[in-house]
Amino acid sequence: MEFLAHIRSIRWCTNYGKTSATANEVRFWSRTGRVYEERMVTFNFVRTCSRLYIHHKMSLSVIHHLVAPCVLAAASPLVLMAQGTDIRGFVSDSVTAQRIPFANVVILNTSWGAATNNSGFYLIPNVPQGQYEIAVSIIGYQRKVQRALVRPGRPIELDFLLAPTAVETEEVLITAPRRRELTEIHTSVHVLDMKDIKLTPVLAQEDVFQALKMLPGIVSTSDVSSKFYVRGGAGDQNLVMVDGMKIYNPFHALGIFSIFDPDIVQNVEVYTGAFPAGYGGRLSSVVNISSRDGRADRPSGRASVNFLSSKVQLEGPALANTSWMVNARKSLFSQTFERIVNQNVPVSFYDVFFKFKGQPFGAAKIDLSLLNSSDELLFSSVDEPNYHWKNSAIGITFSNLIADRLFVQALAYSCSYRADRDAKASKVITPSSTLVKEPGLHAAATYYTDAQNLFFFGFDFSFPQLEYSLVNLVGMPITLSSGFAEVAAWVRYQARYDPWIFDIGLHAELASLLGQEQGVEAFQPRINVSYQLFGNWRAKASGGLFSQRSITVSNEDDVMSIFDAWIKVPERLPPEKSVHLVLGVDGNVTENASVSFQSYYKDYSSLVAYNRDKVHASDPDYITGSGSSYGLETMVRAKVMDIDLYATYAWSKTMVNNRGFRYHPRYDRRHHVNLLATVRPFEHADVSLRWEFGSGFPFTQSTGYFDRLMLGDALPGQFELETGMPYLVLGSKNAARLPAYHRLDLSMAYRFDLLGVRGILGGQVINLYDNKNVFYFDRKTGQRVNMLRFFPSLTLTLEY
Repeated sequence: MEFLAHIRSIRWCTNYGKTSATANEVRFWSRTGRVYEERMVTFNFVRTCSRLYIHHKMSLSVIHHLVAPCVLAAASPLVLMAQGTDIRGFVSDSVTAQRIPFANVVILNTSWGAATNNSGFYLIPNVPQGQYEIAVSIIGYQRKVQRALVRPGRPIELDFLLAPTAVETEEVLITAPRRRELTEIHTSVHVLDMKDIKLTPVLAQEDVFQALKMLPGIVSTSDVSSKFYVRGGAGDQNLVMVDGMKIYNPFHALGIFSIFDPDIVQNVEVYTGAFPAGYGGRLSSVVNISSRDGRADRPSGRASVNFLSSKVQLEGPALANTSWMVNARKSLFSQTFERIVNQNVPVSFYDVFFKFKGQPFGAAKIDLSLLNSSDELLFSSVDEPNYHWKNSAIGITFSNLIADRLFVQALAYSCSYRADRDAKASKVITPSSTLVKEPGLHAAATYYTDAQNLFFFGFDFSFPQLEYSLVNLVGMPITLSSGFAEVAAWVRYQARYDPWIFDIGLHAELASLLGQEQGVEAFQPRINVSYQLFGNWRAKASGGLFSQRSITVSNEDDVMSIFDAWIKVPERLPPEKSVHLVLGVDGNVTENASVSFQSYYKDYSSLVAYNRDKVHASDPDYITGSGSSYGLETMVRAKVMDIDLYATYAWSKTMVNNRGFRYHPRYDRRHHVNLLATVRPFEHADVSLRWEFGSGFPFTQSTGYFDRLMLGDALPGQFELETGMPYLVLGSKNAARLPAYHRLDLSMAYRFDLLGVRGILGGQVINLYDNKNVFYFDRKTGQRVNMLRFFPSLTLTLEY
């Protein structure tokens, strides 16, 4: 039954940012005109962040049947909010038609607004009828304002096309609104785009993972490796994805560079801890790379060459509402590798990325992504082993608004990784191989509520097949093979109740319920809470439970990890587990300067390592242990005159406990400082300076040698005449520290247009003041081996 209501008087007041109203003498009628109930009633309406609360002195039955449908419809425009119209649409680049994530969409002169998601979609629910101006802004694009007439009825479809603009030095990057949707809630998230990645001076060629080293909490153990460790976590505890597809080995040979070229990147989301529900299977961090679409307006091309490799990128429209892009890189000069690692390394590599985008009907979008990379390390000597690596991944993504407020993104993918080590005639190295195959299906949905809150939910089905073949120290061939299912489902609720913002979720590892992991261990809560202190200063707290069932067979004492094999944690052992707790405060100290402080604690209740040094049958196949990591991090962004400044400092401590034996892992760094300054000295030119300081990594000292008798000719033979073989005696594991590390890098780029040919001439100088940073000490000779010395390089890029 429907009712009409008459309110004789309303009293409004505002207190501490909340608007309230008191309504008296409310009469209710049915549609037939019969008086249903007539009495004096007092209501208090309180609106906070587009939400309506009712404080009443009336029976629940009357409230349920009468007050909710009647008084809310008649009290004020505040109540009309619950019967308004949705404004929704997509924000895209006007030149390339690329959808733009994290754009800020606001209705001018109101408190209503939203941010576009990773697919460029936004939705502002329950807008009262009237005429409004809606503005969209994001750094790198011109701000755009459109008018919309809102009437009761179907939702209003309002798409925006933003014109790109050059990012000039007067723009303050620290207030970039594209990051606000994530960073306003989460403690440990960073969002980078292609421009951010290219600002950082890097070795020889631009690289996604080299740029990540600027972020607090991320360290690498050498100049010549892009492999990274996050807040005390091991290297295999990082989840790396491109367009939602898992990549098990995202590095080229020796780990010098990643297999992702920055020119294919739309944005990179990096969670250094306490990541939300929806991400699982790893303990430490998440690197989620979203590729960009090809140009939809015209064909375009780019070619680049540097001291290490060459690159070609082509893109353009195909049919109506479609576009494509292909990017390919190939190594050129092996002499550059020799200079980088200071030894003969005949490395060759290539990587190819292809993407096709189509919009077959309406706003529905289908993406096809394909990634392939290959590396070879081929030595001419028969005593040196050869190595082969190969990655491949293919995925199809569908995204669309399938209901009025339900946005869905679904992905079907298959990825693989293969590595082989051919020992040839080596007497020291044994043959080995590893193979990973994983098909999967992923779906994520977002539901927008009346109160502008968000529900996230979805599932992830994957079926990894892992195989590792090796010959152990006594010549015994071993093959570890396993196929299993990883089935996860999650739900998150994100709500704003000023001054609070909550993001509460539950990540369920459903496949674990069938194994040893029972009950609450399979259900992993994740929580992020943000509280507005004053102005734009916020206090934040995050936490969660995490687990991992796949690990790598690696030796952290290796100076450079060449061969990493993936295996599954056996069923008889619990998976690796950790708990993350993070506290932080951030805000602007001035209009042109922002700062953030974070502290974290990670408890590893279960860590598993494969015992690859097993000799006797009684030796365990796996070594289990525990660990902990905690630290403090500070990040400052500022603009001083025409210089953009970025600075980070991190203090951390990590400890591993293997059956009562406690030690610091090799990647434990106590102090880490990064400073980056970027300036545009004149038009078309950019200059960046980066200084990095790190306290020394732990290492195990050599305490002496003795001649070990091998007794190879004892029976028969004169073994008393044997001189023995030199045998190294080691001290306590990782009990000493290397000297501190520091270096200064310079990057310059000049954009030119010569006779219709556009291009960029870039130069980099690594270790500008030629500091001698220790890499390692050769245990056989005692010789000190340094990291990269003074290293200049040039890059030439041409485009049309």
